[in-house]
Amino acid sequence: MPTTVLMSDFDLPTRSASGFMLRYIAPRVEPVQLFGMLVRRLPFQLTAPQSDIIIGVGHGDKEAFCGQNETIILEVGKYSPREIKGKVIKLLSCQCGVELGPDLVRNGAVAVHAYTDDYIWICDADLASTPWSDKIAATSLMPVVDGINALLDGKTSQEAFDIELEGYSRNAQVEEDELVKACLEFNRDNAVLLGAPGARVRARPRIA
Repeated sequence: MPTTVLMSDFDLPTRSASGFMLRYIAPRVEPVQLFGMLVRRLPFQLTAPQSDIIIGVGHGDKEAFCGQNETIILEVGKYSPREIKGKVIKLLSCQCGVELGPDLVRNGAVAVHAYTDDYIWICDADLASTPWSDKIAATSLMPVVDGINALLDGKTSQEAFDIELEGYSRNAQVEEDELVKACLEFNRDNAVLLGAPGARVRARPRIA
């Protein structure tokens, strides 16, 4: 079954986060991978119903998840339940765990991994062309990657969620920069798992 991965790439935050998805997640999954200008409503509508997992990187707010140039992809009350029914959804986006996440579950998503406040991290603008090489950004984004990879290994949503939280805590314990540490603790405290903790998807092959 295909995986729908949405990777916005139009400013420094989306380029940073999507860079980590391109490096560590995209090689594991079958198409459809929507990148850059393809992260729009129509391509999502056409591809999402075929998938068992949706992984989204983009800006957001309490009611909506956005794609390229802040085009709305999912908004409370303005999508078809068939797009998300029966799926595990991960949204690396600000505030989508407040209203959009619960709405997705009510409309048939089996589990939603999201955040109830802004997702914050520090990234190096000089590494924008190779964002996965940014060690400062990796401190915050690799726990997300590890959680998504756990889902792709066939682990339950709860197991994957716990792996992400443990990554934040582990990195915060050894982080000497107080601002980076604060970002880690903030993201950990605002991460939410909605829906069925036991939800899982078909395991994908690991990267060699």
